[in-house]
Amino acid sequence: MAKETVVGGAKACKLCGQRFTNDAAFCPFDGEPLEQVQGGWDSASDPLIGALIDGRYEVMEALGEGGMGTVYRVRHHALQRQFAMKVLRPDLAREPELCSRFIQEARTAATIAHPNVVQITDYGSVPSGSPYFVMELLDGAPLSRLVKQAGPIPAARAVRILVQIAAGIGAAHRAGVVHRDLKPDNVFIVPDTHGNDQVKILDFGVAKVAGAARMTRTGMVFGSPHYMSPEQASGQPVDHRADIYALGVVMYELFTGHVPFEADTFMGVLTKHMFMAPEPFVQKAENMRELGALEDITLRCLEKKPENRYPTVEALVADVEEVVRLGAGDDIEVRPSSAGSAGRSSEPAFRLADELELPDVYEVSAARARRGQHDSRYRIALGALVAAVLMLAGAIVALLWLRSKAAVPPAPPASALVDSSGSLAPAAPVAHPSPVVVTATISDAEPAAPPVTTPPQTAHPSQSASTTPRSRTPHPVKTSPPATTTAPPAATSPRSPAGTGEIVNPWAK
Repeated sequence: MAKETVVGGAKACKLCGQRFTNDAAFCPFDGEPLEQVQGGWDSASDPLIGALIDGRYEVMEALGEGGMGTVYRVRHHALQRQFAMKVLRPDLAREPELCSRFIQEARTAATIAHPNVVQITDYGSVPSGSPYFVMELLDGAPLSRLVKQAGPIPAARAVRILVQIAAGIGAAHRAGVVHRDLKPDNVFIVPDTHGNDQVKILDFGVAKVAGAARMTRTGMVFGSPHYMSPEQASGQPVDHRADIYALGVVMYELFTGHVPFEADTFMGVLTKHMFMAPEPFVQKAENMRELGALEDITLRCLEKKPENRYPTVEALVADVEEVVRLGAGDDIEVRPSSAGSAGRSSEPAFRLADELELPDVYEVSAARARRGQHDSRYRIALGALVAAVLMLAGAIVALLWLRSKAAVPPAPPASALVDSSGSLAPAAPVAHPSPVVVTATISDAEPAAPPVTTPPQTAHPSQSASTTPRSRTPHPVKTSPPATTTAPPAATSPRSPAGTGEIVNPWAK
């Protein structure tokens, strides 16, 4: 921490009572707006002032108070060197699991060895049981103070700072560490021996620890809403691309002097991060047209979907170095390039409905076009499904038809018959004549005989089919009065009426 960071003013949350000396606008635990504390922050009553921690660190003064704990200036007795010590808040230290995670994150951050990352040198616990870690004491100021005091930073200086932030974040990502709360408050600017800006990044993984605290409101996402990625704002899992989004917010703020999204409530800011597109630079400041491709690079970092952002900070730095040529002092040349817009989404982003703005013609046309494409894809899919069902039904019908034909037994072969000359001849189809009812003339003098029904005769296989059939001409019948009467069929009348007559067989010679 820096010697100049002692702040008399402080803010407090009226809901949970927590105090903060940074530039936060909302309480990170419950999202309530912070209010200025009358009389400022009095650190003289802090019981750790003047204490000797672990027999080697003498607490000299409090430097600031944040969401996770209080930062003190301490002096190492054996080394006679000053350090900064961050102690977990007493209310958070009541949770043993949280204390363990605090120390674990400190150990993980200590593995990041990079000149743009603050070095953690020791950790332990104070007499009250709260864990602490020790880091190098920084003689400088947070980036948030520079932006607040000077507004937009000259583009050349902003680019130099951003390249260093990206270098430190890249080293952390290669070590498997995601910051999760990258913001100007956690970026310190320390002048080097030549008076140039040197970046130091603080508080890696602290937001991950605080988010698990019981005092964090249920459903709340711990962190600074103005720098939170959409996936983090919606409670989704995050990876290193959340840090790239936060870096994009920092870039936007450095170039324009404003964060991309503002609202009166914590959730209002998060909602805009999830659903609204940031305004172009020129709408924030009139002299932003000269930044050109730097705006495209910034807006690519601010893509809603992680896959549309830069995959790594190294890729981001490569694009910045491609379009920017830095000179002495504040001289900068921004060359035209499509590097920043190459991976950006082409879908139009619409403003929120709570701004009470009717959609313009372009928005309506774009929405209809997207809906038409969706309906077209749906109709094609439905047509393909119907065609597949019809083809399946046709295949089933064809299969059943083939099976039914296979089930019919084949006709027996025609028998070979012998004709009158002794040669074989194919058998002729056998006719099945209908029963023949023989009519007879009934005489008064002769008793009536029942009609004779000749059953159909079937040719025996051994008989020749070529045999000439008998003549069907009946013999003459003696006529005698009265008139003839036709006997009814045997099927309807088993007996003939009484009378006489001669029965003639029509097949007799």
